[in-house]
Amino acid sequence: MNRLIADNPHLDIVSLNPFMCPCLTMNRIDLPHLTWVLEELVEGRIVNPIKADQDTQHNAKLALERMWHHLG
Repeated sequence: MNRLIADNPHLDIVSLNPFMCPCLTMNRIDLPHLTWVLEELVEGRIVNPIKADQDTQHNAKLALERMWHHLG
């Protein structure tokens, strides 16, 4: 969040939960909701889509790949 805010001073970006680390917020994703989203994707339905410019998409993919490699 801090990098996103710093890189985009022209935007009003705030955390939806300013009292908790965003990483901890991500840890609150539970298996039933994750399963539901994945099942929807298998059926060709995209729920809760996120749209971002190419640079943000690239950086997000890079971050996800780094996390994935760290787990493996």
